[in-house]
Amino acid sequence: MGIINYEYYVLNPKGLNKIKKLDWTQLWIKKIDYILDCYNRIKGKYKIIDESIDYYIAMWENGLFQLKEWSNYYNNAFSQHMIIFYENFFDHNFYKVDVKERDLSEYIKYMFFKNDYNINYIYNLVEKSIGKFNYYLVVARLLFPSYYIYYLEKVFVYNEDYNVLEKIIDRTREYEEFLKKVVDKINQYLTKKIVLPF
Repeated sequence: MGIINYEYYVLNPKGLNKIKKLDWTQLWIKKIDYILDCYNRIKGKYKIIDESIDYYIAMWENGLFQLKEWSNYYNNAFSQHMIIFYENFFDHNFYKVDVKERDLSEYIKYMFFKNDYNINYIYNLVEKSIGKFNYYLVVARLLFPSYYIYYLEKVFVYNEDYNVLEKIIDRTREYEEFLKKVVDKINQYLTKKIVLPF
């Protein structure tokens, strides 16, 4: 596949010529219920999940809190990735119609979890994109534990090994510190500052 210029695709998303209502709140609430239902069926089977799930549900709920003022938000619709992986970046099965803030936040998370980031690069990315994105939505999405959920579902549904999930959990505190730095940078450009839960 070669080298992907993620920044280009994130900063220049493919518009779909229609308006979309932000539906993350409803989708996230349904997803929490689904995840908890799945978890209750295997509770006690995986210590690592038992010890981590409450934390990630709390992160999720904090993301929901960030969305409370955006329940009637409409914006242009774009082709966005459900989750960003190198292997499926151009696979249309991993695309969905959403607001453009989705890919920016998922790209920031992708760099972190690939352990292939430079905080100064992320600061520059934020500076380049101020005015192009709603950063309250970006932070809500950064709090949404998409990678944890992705691999948690693989354990629930496909009985896959939880080693990748374990690697994500092991970096929890590091992700918090990373997110603080990103939000500190974003707050330099916002009048109403974003407050993180940690």
